[in-house]
Amino acid sequence: MSRIPLTSIEQQPEPVRQWMARRGNLNVFRLLANAPNVFVGWTQMVDELFDSPTFCLRMREVVILRVARLQNSRYELTQHIAIARDAGLTEQQISAIVETEDFDAAGFSDTERTALDVTTELCTTHRLRDDTFAAAQAVLGDEALTELLMIISCYYGLALVLSAVDLDADATARFQP
Repeated sequence: MSRIPLTSIEQQPEPVRQWMARRGNLNVFRLLANAPNVFVGWTQMVDELFDSPTFCLRMREVVILRVARLQNSRYELTQHIAIARDAGLTEQQISAIVETEDFDAAGFSDTERTALDVTTELCTTHRLRDDTFAAAQAVLGDEALTELLMIISCYYGLALVLSAVDLDADATARFQP
């Protein structure tokens, strides 16, 4: 059970209600809406990350699942495994990201593998070695690499919040990208 009570969508100002109606009345949003002074700005950032043409939904889900696994974020894993399936990830790929770490056998593209390597190294060491950074920059370029780092940081930070409050996973609701 969440250590912080979840707000009711009916108690939210109109912009928050509209956003939640579009994206889902999820526990994560009901939790974060407890901080109304920053919630709207946070939702704008999430919208920009999901609406950006730099990465497709599949690539974002590769990164989100990896962050969730490395942070042991039960909520994010529960929420995003189904989205990852819908985005075209196979069961073998999902298993590689969240269980086996056998990325080579899972059939990831070079770009996906680069994202997995960057995500894993950054989440486990909190830095990127020069060779990892250079390889990612060569594959992605500056714009996409920067955006990748922003996706990682968004979900890494969110995982910390969710773990701190021990947020329960939603029974049926899913984020609607």
